[in-house]
Amino acid sequence: MSKHILEKWENCEVVAGREPSVQTVDDFERVLDDAADERPLQTFLASFPVLLAALAQPGGKIWCLDRPRLGSEFVPDFLLATVTSIGFQWTMIELESPAERPLTRAGLPAKKLAEALKQVRDWRTWLTDNVGYARGELGLKDIDSACAAFVVIGRRAGLDPKQIKTYRALSADGVTVMSYDRLLEHMSRAARGRQALHG
Repeated sequence: MSKHILEKWENCEVVAGREPSVQTVDDFERVLDDAADERPLQTFLASFPVLLAALAQPGGKIWCLDRPRLGSEFVPDFLLATVTSIGFQWTMIELESPAERPLTRAGLPAKKLAEALKQVRDWRTWLTDNVGYARGELGLKDIDSACAAFVVIGRRAGLDPKQIKTYRALSADGVTVMSYDRLLEHMSRAARGRQALHG
């Protein structure tokens, strides 16, 4: 079995590489600006997974798994896999609505963010208890419960400037909480790099 191929997920390889086109990023921004919840964003990103490549761990080839099942009850929005010299490195992604505020006025995680962070903990617990099944039967080679995770929620305009430090402190233990604006910046930076390289 080649360490460079994710056999059960070969059709999920991101063949376009790591850099999206500027046009694709612009199209995503239009969908984002019109989105009332995360569903159109999930659909768009599933169609253009190269947009998520900026969140993947450093390495070579990238695979993007759209709503893979972890057992019978857990379904991350996306799993990214990057092949490296030491094996596959994994990233979990949970999308929430861009219309949701991440924090309450009191500076506590709002309901949707709290639920998303719990989901990440649940996924990690499941992986701890079922890592052999995940790697073998599900074909998630080398995955473990310590893999990186992102929760994408809200827009910067919905964040009180007084809560910036509190918001930043939400990212801990390998889980990064980010706004859709920050995700868009990652995409735009990658697209500009492609444009500079290829003209």
